[in-house]
Amino acid sequence: MPWWAWLVLGAAMLGFEVAISTEFWLALVGAAAMTLGLLLTFGFEPPAAVQWIAFAALAVGYNIFFRRKLHEKLGGNVPGLAPELVGDSGTALEAIAPGATGPVELRGSTWRARNTGDVAIAARATVQVVGKDGILLEVRG
Repeated sequence: MPWWAWLVLGAAMLGFEVAISTEFWLALVGAAAMTLGLLLTFGFEPPAAVQWIAFAALAVGYNIFFRRKLHEKLGGNVPGLAPELVGDSGTALEAIAPGATGPVELRGSTWRARNTGDVAIAARATVQVVGKDGILLEVRG
């Protein structure tokens, strides 16, 4: 593939990242394509298979070594439930006994939540997210 095609592919990936935010996955794949395109401008043009292998290696390497740092610097905390939902308030959609699970509405979505408190939570009562266990929220009334 010619050097300019790698630059076009990289620019397209960066454009897709802007359009459909993939938390910097596509941005770093685009950076890998642009890096390869820039390297090919020096006149060395290996076979297509070698170029694709180099592109894949660059894309994987960039995502492994730079994605987390880039996301933290430009996008805040790395995605996950803990930093985003712990401390938020929601509404119990059903009564939830201590230690039991039930549906909780939070940020316009319904979540499964476990009552970690000692007191039952009434239906339509406000709950506080105190932790998480996978995708199960831990709440108290």
